[in-house]
Amino acid sequence: MKTKILKRLLITFSFLFIAGFSIVWACSGDDSQWFGYSDFAPEPFVEKSYKPLLYSPYEMFYGINYDDKHISRFNDELLTDWAVYLKNGMNQSQIRFLLLDNDNKIDIEGLFDYISNKTKNAAYNQWDSQINLNDPKIVAFIEFLNLAKKIEQSTVNSIDYWNYDNAVLDSNVKPDLILEAEQKYKKTQDKFLQNRYWFQTVKAYFYSDTRKSVISFFEKTKNEFPKNTLYYRALSYVAGAEYKAGNFSRSNYLNSLVFDKCPSLRIVAAFDFHPQSETDWNQSLNLAQNNNEKAALWALLGYYVDEIRAIDEIYKLNPKSEHLNYLLTRAVNKEEKKLHEIELTSPTIYKNDLKKILDANTLKIINTIALSEKTEKPYLWNLAVGYLQTLNADYVAARQFFDKSEKQIGTNEIYKQQLRLLRFVNTLSEITEMNADNETKILSDLNWIYFDAYKTSADGFRYEKALSWSHTYISALYAAQNNAVFAELFNPVNGFYQDPEKLEAMKTFLSKNSKSAYEKMAASIYPIDLNDIYAYQAVRATYENKTDDAQVFMAKAEGIKDGMLKGNPFNGNVKDCHDCDHAALQKTKYSKLRFVEIIQIMQNKLKNGEELYNNNLLLGNAFYNISHFGNARFFYEGKIIGTDYYSAWDIAGEYKNMLTDMSLAKKYYQNAYDVAATNEQKAKCAYMLAKCERNEFYNESIYSQSEWDYSNNVDFKAWNGFKLLSTLYSDTKYYQEVIRECDYFSKYSQN
Repeated sequence: MKTKILKRLLITFSFLFIAGFSIVWACSGDDSQWFGYSDFAPEPFVEKSYKPLLYSPYEMFYGINYDDKHISRFNDELLTDWAVYLKNGMNQSQIRFLLLDNDNKIDIEGLFDYISNKTKNAAYNQWDSQINLNDPKIVAFIEFLNLAKKIEQSTVNSIDYWNYDNAVLDSNVKPDLILEAEQKYKKTQDKFLQNRYWFQTVKAYFYSDTRKSVISFFEKTKNEFPKNTLYYRALSYVAGAEYKAGNFSRSNYLNSLVFDKCPSLRIVAAFDFHPQSETDWNQSLNLAQNNNEKAALWALLGYYVDEIRAIDEIYKLNPKSEHLNYLLTRAVNKEEKKLHEIELTSPTIYKNDLKKILDANTLKIINTIALSEKTEKPYLWNLAVGYLQTLNADYVAARQFFDKSEKQIGTNEIYKQQLRLLRFVNTLSEITEMNADNETKILSDLNWIYFDAYKTSADGFRYEKALSWSHTYISALYAAQNNAVFAELFNPVNGFYQDPEKLEAMKTFLSKNSKSAYEKMAASIYPIDLNDIYAYQAVRATYENKTDDAQVFMAKAEGIKDGMLKGNPFNGNVKDCHDCDHAALQKTKYSKLRFVEIIQIMQNKLKNGEELYNNNLLLGNAFYNISHFGNARFFYEGKIIGTDYYSAWDIAGEYKNMLTDMSLAKKYYQNAYDVAATNEQKAKCAYMLAKCERNEFYNESIYSQSEWDYSNNVDFKAWNGFKLLSTLYSDTKYYQEVIRECDYFSKYSQN
């Protein structure tokens, strides 16, 4: 084996050994984000014991992050075994309580005391009416539990991981307990019990001060029992003792036997597999007595280091090895991971980049093995290499492999869905131009993946990546053909509606009555409809002070026009407090449409010279409140502009200037100031102008930056409005109101 592979292996294992404790204590990870970059689902194609070993870029073990089943892993098997042994002497709930429940200590000790000394006690009184305490098998069960629970006290750590100061490790198993277990194993004639006492002896030796003794004990006694779960659990202890003794090659060899023969311990064997150097790795291989044992060693090494090298070696040893299947899925998923590193802008460049990053050796080896048809699951290998050929831009070869897989795949629904998905990816990848023929070709699959895949998919099926990728890829094809409408339908972008020609083109398409089946599908996946566009046009026209147009557009926005503003948009308060304004009692509430209509009425009154001060002031308040700084953000929120912009930094760049602009508010406040008849009125206008100036300052010096610029922090700034209010209107009641409510102005005035 190449030295560089072992170097990588050593680095990997060093990391795992160091990180192991923090991983065990950490919260479980989440691979859901990984599914968004994967088309190839591994779970349906491998036996469930391999699931934790599937490719997981964000977790230590796939789907679980860390193995937390050390205590409970064999509960169901133990319960079943004892239920069969005891037959009808005890029911399952009784067995479960005594065997597995943490509250059983007093009962077991009491029952053991009774069967040993015939002394009636509380446990006897509770259980005598439920079970026959003279039944030999029940007696044997209680005797076994009494010993096993004592050994268990030294094998289960009672550590509170979140309270390190008070953490306590139980002491090692004492020699007298080991001796008692070994004597029970030797004297018991019942093979069922003997097997279990033997395992308890192995366990006790492992957790004793003479751990190494477990090796010799196991070697002397291992042939007395069948190679069942207890045998491989014991072998796992021996592997641990060998590792502690520095016999790394033998430890790894024994772990490979456990991995190969005991699926329920597969994750444990994988975790405990620790080659230290090329020498001990080769020694482990030399210990293997046949090809299957060598294949198991390679299967473990492949998990940590190099799946393709392991696949190649295992295939030479045993083409039918089931270990090949999980390694294949890891290799394919690793190639997929590279995909999301490529930005899809130009379809041609994207496909060329895919071909470049695809590992040629991976494709070559998987392709060769698939062609041989010698593996346990030929359909899986044909699926895998077909997908890789798609990434390699050899779409004809991909189809050929998919055709072969279809003949082999049978009736399994999830296999058929996986095949359909990969065929679709291949078909769409081959398309270089969107025309009527190609649209018809992919329509059925698009309808399936967009609307039905999530409903009909079986456990583990991954369709999310193909769904999102198809949106981006099809959009890029349309963009290359200058079809802006369909590019937007498949992949909406900010700023599309700022182009009037594109906006009208989209309205024309969405208004079209006689859409084809493909056009109906495209319109249905688009999150924006005509009402959203009309509402957007109304908002933009309002900000441009074209309120006649705004009223017409908003009136057409069904389902949006009647949305009620949360605060009174015509109020102008000293403090900007959205929540306060929203919570305040509102005698009159305004819908989006009614708000625009009232603005129209006020503007018409201004044209007629009516109530100039009030109408200018109220219009100033209205345009202030529909800005990002006011209480009526709901007016502009929608699918096009967006929602929940808590900070001006959050606003999409295309709309930031529009939503933070103070020019219209300032215009009307200045007009109100110019026509004000009293100092009280002028004081209010001066303060409102100061608020606009303050917002403009932050727009220019703070919000125009990508992050907060602390050099622009100011304690006091003499806005023009503040100067007016302080120098000319300090004798007004409004001035006193501002002093009370505005700390900023209060401090300014004191200076």
